[in-house]
Amino acid sequence: MKESILAFALAIALSSAFVPSAIPAVSLLRHHHASTQLYSSSENVDDLPSLEFSSADTEEGNVHANKPWDHEKAGIQTHKLTFRSPHPDERGKGGVSASESIQALEVVARIPRSLILVGGGDFFAYDGDAPRAVEAAANAQNRTWVTDLTAATLVALHPTLSELAMDKKESSSGSTLISKQQWVQSWVSGGWATHGSDLGPPEAQFGQKCTTGSLLSTGSDNDANIYAKFRLPCHPAIHRAAVGLAFLTNMEDGEEECREALARRGAVFRSMRDALLPLVLEPTERERLASMRERRAWDVADVLSRMLSRATLLQLPGVEGEISTPAVVPLHERLAQCDARGENVKLIADDGDGGIELLLVATRDIEQGEDLTRDYTTAPRLMGDETQGALHLLLQFGLPPNAWS
Repeated sequence: MKESILAFALAIALSSAFVPSAIPAVSLLRHHHASTQLYSSSENVDDLPSLEFSSADTEEGNVHANKPWDHEKAGIQTHKLTFRSPHPDERGKGGVSASESIQALEVVARIPRSLILVGGGDFFAYDGDAPRAVEAAANAQNRTWVTDLTAATLVALHPTLSELAMDKKESSSGSTLISKQQWVQSWVSGGWATHGSDLGPPEAQFGQKCTTGSLLSTGSDNDANIYAKFRLPCHPAIHRAAVGLAFLTNMEDGEEECREALARRGAVFRSMRDALLPLVLEPTERERLASMRERRAWDVADVLSRMLSRATLLQLPGVEGEISTPAVVPLHERLAQCDARGENVKLIADDGDGGIELLLVATRDIEQGEDLTRDYTTAPRLMGDETQGALHLLLQFGLPPNAWS
């Protein structure tokens, strides 16, 4: 036992993969195979953290991944819009553009309230979302809007037979729950390192092969004490990722801030993990051998990251006026990041005779072929998250470098 511990300590001491003083400054950033790779003079360029989005990653960590979602069949009406799948270098954002010129204040999409996911406040507790989500979120160690919205997403992804039967009985135009489930199943992208390829190839030392499920589900709340004896501030995979993340976002002396941001995400996941495990009815099959509980936990982490990368704030009508509610809205969640002109569409709640409906309205004139955009910097954040610029846009939303300025 002592020999194995000493061998591990020696490996840490000799490794240049995550010891800050042994890693030289980045010498080059360039695009390679539709990705941005991190280069240094001491490591193989293919072994370092990157912005690569591998199509192979879409198979794992996402129930029935790659199934296309038919938004029209789900009841979403669109006007003057055209759709395509996001390119690899767009990292899941984009692909919605104007098929012809759109005037300011023109409605380009109508989205039924029944399709959106909400988290936090009265809408989450009383607006018809499955009681399972409310009950599970209430048992979390630290309940926030993130807990509520993750629970609502898991319930949408894993409806029970009784919920499906009730939904079929009450719906005359098709199953809303099935449409919502298929929508969540179509999610592939998420924040940085949702997919292992962001940490380098599978064989990279202290990369994805040293994570448990994903980077988000790796480590514990006691890592500072566990790894202090090896002169490390945290789990080696998280430490290496923080170094790479600082390089990728061009943050001089930003390693500590990146490490704190990664640790914050991990702590939020662990605060809800045990409470939300029962919501995962059918855990994802993975190549790595793991118990049923571990696979459920990894699914919670994946859903959390994908939800955070899509969340927005909605102004929904309430009893005492409008209520600012964290939510994920179909179509809106996949729009590209806006430029200096600001977002060119905005979500507006319409409380008509048929109930609440979300309208996607143009904020200015939009030219034919122009991408529809939203402002991700105004999206809700994790409690205590004060990251800015490239780090915020990459880590939470997975946005590519052309969206950072």
